[in-house]
Amino acid sequence: MEESREPTRGTGGCCSGRSGPVRGSSGRLRLDAPQLRRLLGDSGVHAELQNTRMARLLPPAGTEVFRRLSPASLQEMEHRQQEEEEERQRRKEQKIKVELEAGKPLPFFYGDPPPELLSTPLEELDPYYQSQKTFIVVAKGNVVHRFDAAPSCFLLGPLSGVRTAAIRLLVHPFFSVFMMVTILLHFVLMASSWQPGWGEAPEYVFTAVYLFEVVVKVLSRGFCVGRFSFLRDPWNWLDSVLIVLACVRFCVTLVNLSALRTFRILQFLSTVTQGLKTTAGALVQSVKRLGDVMILTVFFLSVFALIGLQLFMGNLRHKCVIWPINFTDIDTSKPFSFQEYITNTTNQYYLPGQLDALLCGNSSDAGMCPEGFTCIKAGNNPNYGFTNFDSFGWAFLSAFRLMTWDFWENLCMLTLRSAGKTYVIFFMIITFLGSFYLLNLILAVVVMAYTELNEGIAAEAKRKEDEYNQILKALKKREKEAACGHSASAEVKTHEQGHTAVDEKEKDRRTCPSCCYDFAGGVLKWNCCGCWRQVKQRLHAFVMNPFFDLGITICMIVNTIFLAMEHYPMTAAFDEMLCIGNLVFTGILVAEMLLKLLAMDPYYYFQVGWNIFDSIVVFTALLELVLADVSGFPLLRSFRLLRVFKLVKSWLPHSRPWKIIKNSLGALANLLLVLFIVLIIFAEVGRQLFGRSYQDCVCKISYDCELPRWHMNDLYHAFLIMFRALCGEWIETMWDCMEVAGQAQCLIFYMVFVFICKLLVANLFLALVLSAFRNTPAATEEKSNMQIAMSRIWTLLGKSHAEPEHAGVDKKAEDRKEYLALTSVASDQPSSDALAAVRVPLATDDDSDDLMEKDTKEDFHKQPSVCSTMMKTPVAAEKKEEDLKSRQPKDCCDAGCYRCCPWLDVDVSRGPGKVWLHLRKTCFSIVEHTSFEAFMTVVILLSCGVLAFEDIYLEQRPALRAILEYTELVFTYIFVTEMLLKWVAYGLRAYFTNAWCWLDFLIVNVSVMHLTASALGFSGISPLRSLRALRSLKTLCRCEGMKVVAGALVGAIPSLLQVLLVCLTIWLIFGIMGVNLFAGKFHYCFNETSEEYFHREDVGNKSECLMLVGMDYHEVRWKNIRINFDHIGMAYLALLQVATFKGWMDIMYAAVDTTKIEDQPFYEANPYMYLYFVLFAIFGSLFTLQLFTGVIIESFRQQKAKLEEADVFMTESQRKYHKAMKKLGSKKPLKPVPRPQNACQGLVFDLVTNKWFEIFVAVMICLSMVVLMLETDDQSEEKEVILYWMHFFFISLFTVECCLRIFGLRRHFFADCWNILDFVVILMSVVGLFLADLIEKYFISPVLFRVVRLTRVFLVLRLIRFTKGIRMLLGTLKKSLPALLSVGVLLFLIMFIYSIFGMYSFAYVKHGGATDDMWNFETFGNSIISLFMSTVTGTWDGMLFPIMSTPPDCDPYLGNPGTSVIGDCGKPTAGIVFFSSYVILTFLMAITFITIVLESYRELTEERAEPLCEDDFDMFYENWQRFDPAASQFIQYSALSDFCDTLLHPLRIPKPNAVKLMNMDLPLVSGDKIHCLDILLALTSEVLGDSGEMDDLKASVKERFMANNPSKVSYEPVSSTRSKKQEEEAASVIQRAYKKHQEEPRKQGKEEPGDIPAEEDEKLPVLPPAEEQSIA
Repeated sequence: MEESREPTRGTGGCCSGRSGPVRGSSGRLRLDAPQLRRLLGDSGVHAELQNTRMARLLPPAGTEVFRRLSPASLQEMEHRQQEEEEERQRRKEQKIKVELEAGKPLPFFYGDPPPELLSTPLEELDPYYQSQKTFIVVAKGNVVHRFDAAPSCFLLGPLSGVRTAAIRLLVHPFFSVFMMVTILLHFVLMASSWQPGWGEAPEYVFTAVYLFEVVVKVLSRGFCVGRFSFLRDPWNWLDSVLIVLACVRFCVTLVNLSALRTFRILQFLSTVTQGLKTTAGALVQSVKRLGDVMILTVFFLSVFALIGLQLFMGNLRHKCVIWPINFTDIDTSKPFSFQEYITNTTNQYYLPGQLDALLCGNSSDAGMCPEGFTCIKAGNNPNYGFTNFDSFGWAFLSAFRLMTWDFWENLCMLTLRSAGKTYVIFFMIITFLGSFYLLNLILAVVVMAYTELNEGIAAEAKRKEDEYNQILKALKKREKEAACGHSASAEVKTHEQGHTAVDEKEKDRRTCPSCCYDFAGGVLKWNCCGCWRQVKQRLHAFVMNPFFDLGITICMIVNTIFLAMEHYPMTAAFDEMLCIGNLVFTGILVAEMLLKLLAMDPYYYFQVGWNIFDSIVVFTALLELVLADVSGFPLLRSFRLLRVFKLVKSWLPHSRPWKIIKNSLGALANLLLVLFIVLIIFAEVGRQLFGRSYQDCVCKISYDCELPRWHMNDLYHAFLIMFRALCGEWIETMWDCMEVAGQAQCLIFYMVFVFICKLLVANLFLALVLSAFRNTPAATEEKSNMQIAMSRIWTLLGKSHAEPEHAGVDKKAEDRKEYLALTSVASDQPSSDALAAVRVPLATDDDSDDLMEKDTKEDFHKQPSVCSTMMKTPVAAEKKEEDLKSRQPKDCCDAGCYRCCPWLDVDVSRGPGKVWLHLRKTCFSIVEHTSFEAFMTVVILLSCGVLAFEDIYLEQRPALRAILEYTELVFTYIFVTEMLLKWVAYGLRAYFTNAWCWLDFLIVNVSVMHLTASALGFSGISPLRSLRALRSLKTLCRCEGMKVVAGALVGAIPSLLQVLLVCLTIWLIFGIMGVNLFAGKFHYCFNETSEEYFHREDVGNKSECLMLVGMDYHEVRWKNIRINFDHIGMAYLALLQVATFKGWMDIMYAAVDTTKIEDQPFYEANPYMYLYFVLFAIFGSLFTLQLFTGVIIESFRQQKAKLEEADVFMTESQRKYHKAMKKLGSKKPLKPVPRPQNACQGLVFDLVTNKWFEIFVAVMICLSMVVLMLETDDQSEEKEVILYWMHFFFISLFTVECCLRIFGLRRHFFADCWNILDFVVILMSVVGLFLADLIEKYFISPVLFRVVRLTRVFLVLRLIRFTKGIRMLLGTLKKSLPALLSVGVLLFLIMFIYSIFGMYSFAYVKHGGATDDMWNFETFGNSIISLFMSTVTGTWDGMLFPIMSTPPDCDPYLGNPGTSVIGDCGKPTAGIVFFSSYVILTFLMAITFITIVLESYRELTEERAEPLCEDDFDMFYENWQRFDPAASQFIQYSALSDFCDTLLHPLRIPKPNAVKLMNMDLPLVSGDKIHCLDILLALTSEVLGDSGEMDDLKASVKERFMANNPSKVSYEPVSSTRSKKQEEEAASVIQRAYKKHQEEPRKQGKEEPGDIPAEEDEKLPVLPPAEEQSIA
């Protein structure tokens, strides 16, 4: 420290004799050191300087200005830096108080601010903002507003009078209300068709108001500087843009920019309830997360579009043209033009009622032309020319249309008719990947965003509640401490004050003034006298009796039946009976209400929600009776339907679906409000953009030049178009829009709408339902009044339940049944052992050993049934084979059979019993053998394939028919033999206690009955023949995937039935309403010759139509549409079509055109009937049907949780550790491709393994895709030549690239699947390029080679390792693909069964609707394609239409050539059951697809959120390859530090890491090597935290790893990193001591004999620590 006191040398310190301050060369004032010391010596001056900003730059008083740098200085700097870092970290970790955010009410514990402080600037309360120069303003209602303290617009400070006035105006509640009313009024004026003669005056007024709002906000908040300034709010950006556009519009004429003003209504989202903000926030979060999904979707759609472009380019222009040409009808005055002839629509074939000509194809399985026509490529494409694959853009639109399932069946029919039925595979693939995967992936993102947002809000609310509870506890504790010092009188006073406080708290909860409660208490409480109170008590006991509720419920059920009995036509007597019934039930409701009023008093009666509902029902019923004879009130009948909800009152406590609906009503209201706002915005924008175009160009889309039903000329119809597009039907209205208003604008408008509404808002319905499922507990076990009454009735009847005694047994039996449903454990197999295998803790050695191959849960899941021997547990396969030798067949019968028939109990040790036992053993070994199971699987598949040949042409092929009859006989014998073998092998008891065996038994009985009936010559056995299709169900127990899916669906049946009952109840209400509104009104008078409706002026009602029929106008008929509302059964079918949005247009058109019963309808006579279908679509389809999805998802999760019950025994940290260990054990290091020794090959190797080379190849692949996109159908020859040479260039480039890879990688090239795919694609591309003509002439079409060439596009997926988001999405596909394939196979199985049923039932139905010569049930191929297009989103209504035909629409006596079947009429009842059940089953399959994708995405998202995921382990081994090229699984200890530094977060340990690595104490083997597993386990423990409870799991993982990788077995640890470090330190100490010992004699000039000279000692090499240790 003496050095620091040396005199310092300044530039003028010694030379200058001036005593005052001097100025340096820079002109700044400078003090000498003595002057500075004297100045700082004054304590007052020093204190003043410390208060200034320069105080921290001045040195402490009494010290020198300049000090020499010393170790103490370095320590001080480190200490100061550490303090600053801690302060920075503290500020970073400090969070904003959510309860003090802007826009939220002030928390109650702050109290109410004084009135004079309201709307005035106040100091900041949030500690987070106290250092950020902000202040708050508390407005009326204690709402917090936050502002920047910086001057607004650099002029107005926070205390400026102008700014204060602007703030007062801005935070006033009436200012927001005024602006909202202004926006709403502006929107109403814009949307209104009534335009007064004000001109532009309203626009000037509204613009001035908006400009005034902006000025107020800018003055109060500032413009852009500051966190809370004007432009920091996105809503203000919207205001600014709209105001600027409005001002520009006043100066310059702009087209259609006025439509943007509609978006102002979005401001409602920022000013309403928290629930609405949550819904809007979920939409915003979904948009942020959809980036990767949209990239993947566009990629897949581009690939499908390119495939469609190559396959179907120009095919949709093939039409049937009259051929040969009739030259007598051609004008000979001008030269003949062949092109003009074929494009003339009069020479093309049109089906009746179709706008486009009939398409055809030239392949064998394509559509054929009628006689006299030939198939020629001519004219435009269908649907105004917008449906085609002639260019990439139109092909992409078609692929997007297929993915969204909008009118996709029409595109599929047109394409298959022109190209051939074989290409249905293309549509199946795009449906599977596009609809079932990509759409559900978007759905998963939306659901996850909504779920996480709700969970965050719930967690924040819980945190706030806990904080408030802590504050309340602290306040109570403080009051209690203050009250301890008071006297007894003070305690009495405190007690009275407590009662007063409670009363005041109850008064605060009241929403009405106290006078109202005083008045209600005096008037509505009827306590007149003691006698009256006794009467009230007896009435109260009566109305609260369970039998009273039971009686009312029974009356409501009967009333509902009466309501559902209305139909058309009804007799007068039946109508009178319904009227009398209505009077009776109205009287019962009135009596119930009066009795409860008298028993409870009105004061308490109206405090119950259900009582208020009952009073509304009674009031509407009485109002209907009063206004029964008054016209104009037909909707009052619909209020009777409110009585149905009275059933929910007794149903609600024990029905979880009703609870879910009740709990989700608030969120549903918010979602509907958001949906309405979005729809109304798009409707108004569409009206502004395209409304005039519809009016001016209406002749392009309407033959009579009148506006069609779907147009945007007014807001109401524009809203209906938007709602129809929301329901999934946007393509047809978009075609009309593109035809009248242009393609670009309409495409952009509709694509934006589909993305926002169809893909985001509509998916929120499912997110809402799933959130309600999570937040709704199970149904209560408390008995309701109805259950109490029913139990009393059973008690009186002597059938009392013994529920308490058997509750536990029933519960266990129920659990066991659910397990059996999932695993198919045979009833004779002890289930306790299997369950024990699931419920043991996973933290044991034995269980953790099984983690690496198959989890114990999966082993239990794969236990076979007695009817299937294929599913053997892989882990226990050897044990099964050993047990098979000693296993004995079980008893044939149970104990009861042996008691009834003692002769069945025989001695098996001798005589016939021994022979019987040997026979059973032989049969058992046969049926348990895998070859037998494989043989039976082949037989089942062959028997199912044989059924496909039994079509309408079978009778014309006698040889084939004989072969099929013989094969049927053989298959039946085989199945009977199988059944008998299993009877003998397993015994009757084991066989008939298994569900799968019962299925086999029934199927075999069907085959036997069919053969018996055929042998006896019975007619009418077609139903039995069709039941043979159930044989395909035998494959369920032999396919593990389908078995699991079927078991899960069976397990969900109870919950599905509850939801189905709820759904049917809601549909019943709409069905009864539909019957009341439309029964008998769908009839019309029709001219069958011209196929036209009669105008209302010509025929006004049924009488006039029948009058024309009586005048021998045979072509005139009074008809009814086949799907109507004439009775409740048909109403359910109509609602099913509306719910699936198939066939609902015709029903809706008929409803909108209705007038009165038996009156002729006319065009849009009742346009507001659209709202009936809008309401049903929302509540009956978009919301209610999502309950099925929620039930199946919850069922899957519950069953999965039961199978994963072992996890219950683990803590959260243990569970995370267990998952990490499971992923860790499945990985092992891979050996990289060695670099060749040859120099040339080495250069090529370095080139092809460089990542930039990979990126270059990917770019070239993308460019080749772009070249493929440039192809069009009508391209010129020059363009075709250019594209050919570009294809040649890319194929040559890729060929060179492939050759380089083969040359550089050698044989290792073919070890990579991507390289093999690359090689095959290039080979086929080269062959297709050079040998296309030869292949086309002699083999197959070269178009297939062009499609195969597209598979190279998928090589871009190599780069997914650089994109984590897309990698996770493809991981979702990979994870869910097995389950998706299982569900797909199960769906195909359903389609196969129904196609066989359809061939036997509807093969001879007259064509009509969607059935024609290609799509029918005449052959198996046509049937399966028709059912594929008749799924839940397909044209099942069109397939049902001809089946509903009855005479005179068909001929029941028409002969069918080549067969003995008579008639072409349909079977309405069978058709309704057939298609309704098919739609329901396919709907459940679609829900299962959704469930699988949702669960896979959720699990992967949760895995990504974990501290360690699979990508981290992959990254570890990728880095390991660079340090261990030979894949020896060991690296040198010296490379450990570098290796850990090259890893990525969270496994990375950055340098300097020597101390941390030493503390890990990693084991070392001989040669100072460390094994990869030891390093990975140590790094995992570093991330997750180590605990002694996981040591056994670590040991198990190591044992499993060494068993799979024996390279480590021969290496035993000889040391550890900690010991290694200690040895190195010890060796260093020994070296220093030895050198010091050698140097001491040298310093004294003495050298001992044998000492090494100093200069020689320095030349000696330093020994490695290991050798020094050995020397020591």
